[in-house]
Amino acid sequence: MTTTRPSVDTPEVPSSFRYFANRGSERSQQLMSVFGRFVSGPLALPDEVATELGRDRARADPLSDAFISAAFDGGYARNARGLVDQALDHGIATVPEAPPELVALFGHLDTEPAWLDWDRVERGAAVFRRYAVDAFYYFGLISLEGYRFEMIYKPLVLTGSYTGGTAFGRYLETCRFWIDTSEPGALRQGGAGRKTAVTIRVMHSMIRRRVGGHREWDAERLGAPLSQNAQFGTILTSFLLNEHTKLIGYWPSNDEILDHMHFWRYIGYLMGVEPAFYPETVEDWWRLSYLMLTADDPSDGPDSRMLAQSFVAAFGPSDENSKADRARKAAEQRTVRDWTRFFLTEETFTAGELAVPPAWRRLLPLRGLLPNLRDELGRRFVPGYADRLDQRKRTQRAAWLEQHTAGRPARFSPVEKLAR
Repeated sequence: MTTTRPSVDTPEVPSSFRYFANRGSERSQQLMSVFGRFVSGPLALPDEVATELGRDRARADPLSDAFISAAFDGGYARNARGLVDQALDHGIATVPEAPPELVALFGHLDTEPAWLDWDRVERGAAVFRRYAVDAFYYFGLISLEGYRFEMIYKPLVLTGSYTGGTAFGRYLETCRFWIDTSEPGALRQGGAGRKTAVTIRVMHSMIRRRVGGHREWDAERLGAPLSQNAQFGTILTSFLLNEHTKLIGYWPSNDEILDHMHFWRYIGYLMGVEPAFYPETVEDWWRLSYLMLTADDPSDGPDSRMLAQSFVAAFGPSDENSKADRARKAAEQRTVRDWTRFFLTEETFTAGELAVPPAWRRLLPLRGLLPNLRDELGRRFVPGYADRLDQRKRTQRAAWLEQHTAGRPARFSPVEKLAR
């Protein structure tokens, strides 16, 4: 069974959505050959579903965007974050003279969608926790596939996010988001994950407002900055995480994968991401993967290469580090390079002009194969193992983030001035 959102608007499909034109391409045929093995019947989604997903590229987040527009027009933009924090911490009723746009936003946030199943959310969060720091590395490197497409890289370049010296700080903030949202009960009312997701939602509206008016943003071609389609692509990487990490010993069942994606669906809801179509079967996730990976023509160039190289460089040591820290960071950067070479497509690795690790290191991510298989067998067959494993993985990722941030809190704030 699948879920399709009824259309309430029918914007033009931005011209950058090239799915229909690309279905006969060599890349399309390669993807069809690979993904078709996981699907019974046609790999292509119905054309009307594909068209609506294309329209999602022109759709943004009406509720959050309306609040931010009202805040700028009404002269209280600097207080917008505080109003949201007050409503998150104590309820919308406690915000004095709350703007109607904020009331409407929290009317959405405080309404549980009909499809929401809290047991599945919690089970899905537990699946995500099991990947621990491996998920952080994977999500970071798989982003490089998206950096080849203008609708993804342009907002990052214009805001200066994930470039140069800002790359690692922004990456660590995203790691904090992943931890906050996936702790037990984190997405409930008052939970840290719910607050983080909504804070980022409002931040995205601020970025959308700034980038959308920039001379380099072509809305007719690219749609809306941080559109429904662009953000849904990020959720899709969570499905690919489940599938890709099977190569290094993880063993999620199809039911666990679907619970994991239900968890991400609710995070998306809190962040204003409600795509025209949301798969509810593993086969339809493969169909969506084919569509999304066929929908764009690469736009490789200096900006995309800078983002790719900035990600890898961000893990490296600096002159300010101690000798021990330099050694630790150099080792972690080598690990990231190994993972990048192992998981990225050859085409993306080459387009990013990334440094090629020695041949003997290219299979080093497989070092996790036996330990991960041991854990997978243990949690299935040994009483109490799953709970102990969950606590161990939560401790690992919290310690990793603490080591890299030294306890500094994440700011989750948009840039005040565009980089160019």
